[in-house]
Amino acid sequence: MNRSTENETAMQTTESSTHTKNTTSAAGTGTRGPRPAPATPHGPLTLVGLVAWREIVTQFQRKELWASLVMMILVFCGALGLQKVFTGAADRPVLAVVGEQRDLTEALRAQTAGASGDGGAGGVEVVSYEDEAAAEAAVRDEKADAALVGVGRVLVREKLPEPLAGPLYEAHRTAQTTDRLRDDGLSDPAIAKALAVQPLTVSALDPDADRTTQRTMTAAIGVMALFFLTFMFGQGIAQGVLEEKSSRIVEVLLAKVHAWQLLAGKVLGIGLVAFVQISAMAAGGVTVAVAADLVDAPSDAIGTSVSVVLWFVPGFLGFAALWAVAGALASRAEDLQHAAGPVSMLQTLSLMAALAPFTGISDTLTRVFSLVPGLSSAVMPVRMASENVPWWEIALAAVLLLGAIAALLRVGGRIYIGGLLQHGGIVKARAALRNARLGGMS
Repeated sequence: MNRSTENETAMQTTESSTHTKNTTSAAGTGTRGPRPAPATPHGPLTLVGLVAWREIVTQFQRKELWASLVMMILVFCGALGLQKVFTGAADRPVLAVVGEQRDLTEALRAQTAGASGDGGAGGVEVVSYEDEAAAEAAVRDEKADAALVGVGRVLVREKLPEPLAGPLYEAHRTAQTTDRLRDDGLSDPAIAKALAVQPLTVSALDPDADRTTQRTMTAAIGVMALFFLTFMFGQGIAQGVLEEKSSRIVEVLLAKVHAWQLLAGKVLGIGLVAFVQISAMAAGGVTVAVAADLVDAPSDAIGTSVSVVLWFVPGFLGFAALWAVAGALASRAEDLQHAAGPVSMLQTLSLMAALAPFTGISDTLTRVFSLVPGLSSAVMPVRMASENVPWWEIALAAVLLLGAIAALLRVGGRIYIGGLLQHGGIVKARAALRNARLGGMS
C-alpha cells in the first residue's frame, strides 16, 4: 500500500515538473498571440470549406443582404425597361396630312417599304386631317411630328425629325414629278415605269457592327455593376475582419486553423454569396433585355453575360483577399479607410482600364491591360465582346490571374495574421510580415 502511494506521488511530481517546463518554455519565446494551429483530424481544404460555410450562413442570415439583392435586381431591370419605353416612342414618326395626298402617301410607302406591316406608309404613320387648323393643333399637341398642309409646305413644332426628313423630301419630289408627268399625258403605268430605277447595291464592310456594339455595351454595363458590387462586399469584408480583430474572436479561430485557411475560407464564402447576387442580376437583366427586344441577338447578350460573370469570380477573389488584408491591418474603424486606400485605388484603376476602349486609347495598351492581374478580370470580358481575342491570350490572362490569386492568398495570409495579432494604429504590411515570420505563424 505504501509503495503504491509513493508511485502515485512520484507520477504527480513528474507531471507537475513537465507542465512547469512547458509553461516556462512557452513564456520564454516572447511570441505574442496564439501558437501555430495544431494538427487536426480535418484536412486543410476541409477547414477552408468549414470557414467558407460559416461565412455563407452568416451572410445569408442578414436581412439587408436580401433587401439589397431585390433592390439591385429591380433597379437594374427597371433601367432596362425604361430604356425600351423612351426609345420605343420615337421609333415611328407621325406625319399629319391635310386631305388625302394619295401620291405622297404611296411615295412614302415606297420609301420606307418593309419598315412596318400595319397598312400605314411603311415606317411613317400618316394621319389625315380635314383642315390646316386641325393638323397644326396635332403638331402643337405633339400628336404628330410634322404636318403637310399644302404643296411643298410643312409645319413642325421645332425642327423636322431626322427619321422623317429624308423619306418626306424624297416622297415630295416623287409626288411632284408624278403630277407633272400626268399633266404631260402619261398614263399611270408609264409613269411608274419611268420612275422605277435600279436600287443601289450596298455592301457592308462590317455587317456585325451593331451586334459588336451591343455586346461591348453589355459587357461594360456588367463590369460597372460588378465594380460597385465588389466595392460593397469588399468594404463589408474589411469591416467584418476588423470587428473580429477588435473582439479577439480571431485569436480563437487561429488556434484551430492556419491564417491562409481562414483567409481563403472567408474569401471563398463571401465570394459564393456575391456570385449568387451577380448571377441573379445577370439573369434578370438578360431576361428583360430579351423580352423588351433591346438586343438583336439574344445569344450574344447571354454569352457576354456569362463571360462577364466567369471573369468576375477570380477577380472578386483577388480583391476580396486584399480587402480582408486591409481590414487586418487596421485597428480602429477610423483607420479602415486609410488602410484600404490602395485597394480602392487599384479597383478604380481596373474599372478605368475596362472603359479604355471607349476613349480611343491605343489598342496595344488595352491588350496589355487585359493580361495584367488585377485589371484583366475587368478588361478581358469587354475586349472579348468587342473583338476576336486569340485563345492563347485568354488562357494566359486566366493563368496569370489565378497564379496571382494563389500567391496573394499565401503572402496575404501572412500579412493577415501578422496584422490581426497586433493592435494600435495602422499596421504596416512589412511589420505584419515580420511579426508572422518571428512568431512562426502561417
